[in-house]
Amino acid sequence: MKAIGMNADSDDIRQRVALYAQAEQNWEEAQQTVKRSWLHGKITDTKQWQNAMALLKQIRDSLGPMDRKLRSTELKPRFGLDAFTDDALWEEAVAEVVAKRSRLTADKSVEKSDTNVGGRLLLYTPSENLACGAAEASSNEFFDVNNVPPWDIWVDFSERTLVSWVPPALLDVAQMGIYVNPEECIRWAR
Repeated sequence: MKAIGMNADSDDIRQRVALYAQAEQNWEEAQQTVKRSWLHGKITDTKQWQNAMALLKQIRDSLGPMDRKLRSTELKPRFGLDAFTDDALWEEAVAEVVAKRSRLTADKSVEKSDTNVGGRLLLYTPSENLACGAAEASSNEFFDVNNVPPWDIWVDFSERTLVSWVPPALLDVAQMGIYVNPEECIRWAR
């Protein structure tokens, strides 16, 4: 994470998380406003929803495109993600990425003082994917058009599901993609 300039304790991250919390509160208020209204208007017409969208846009704009930040050429799977038609290919690709990452980090000195790094596990089920591109746009390309999280954070493929680790500094970005994913093929592990 330090290599891409994302320290979870930075002022930028704290500000982004605060903006995200404010957007989430506005979103909930917009839902309540629509429920309380006797006309049951559209949520997109509420001031709270418009404020939430403006805050999310501000967060996305502050990040810049994420498409290249966690998709390093060193870890890129041998074949394109569009070719992944069955679980065996996913298992092979994830094992390949994990092995490459292990080799690349084996020679590096890693500080062991902080063993509680945080973050969350993200689940992606390729067989449930509709590839609508909403998560890609909403997360500023953290997810790709097929809702696939970046391969630099892949951990395992088990029971038809890709498991990725999302570092603390990117939890809000991933959540923005999860919110707009209608088929729920991306979700947090419990």
